[in-house]
Amino acid sequence: MRAEYWVIAGLILAVAEVVAPGTFLIFFAAGAVITGLAALLIGSLVIQVLVFVVATLSIFVIGTRHYRRLLAARHPGEITRGPLGEPGIVEAAIVNGRGKVRVRDISWLAAGADLAVGTPVVVTAVKGTLLEVRSVSEG
Repeated sequence: MRAEYWVIAGLILAVAEVVAPGTFLIFFAAGAVITGLAALLIGSLVIQVLVFVVATLSIFVIGTRHYRRLLAARHPGEITRGPLGEPGIVEAAIVNGRGKVRVRDISWLAAGADLAVGTPVVVTAVKGTLLEVRSVSEG
């Protein structure tokens, strides 16, 4: 494939990242631009695709490490602590110990005593993306 196509695809993905931010498309955009530069030297489409995959994954690993370090500097302790101790509300009933809660305008998987939708809760523990919660009325 021609180098220009890779670069154009990278620019389109970069613009899409700006329009719909989520820090996801930018990795593909960078991988496409790097592949476009490599395509000036490499004629084989199979090798170009391989360069794209390796470049995208490499930039993803480097980018996420940098982003986490940057976020940790801005909000010390928050990455490991998460929403511990924060209030929320049951969004999908907690039944048989599992449900969903809304904390910080984000929907999280939740574990805890059975609670009805709309019940105010507080986060008592964070285990990855699972929040352990208890009812505010439990004190």
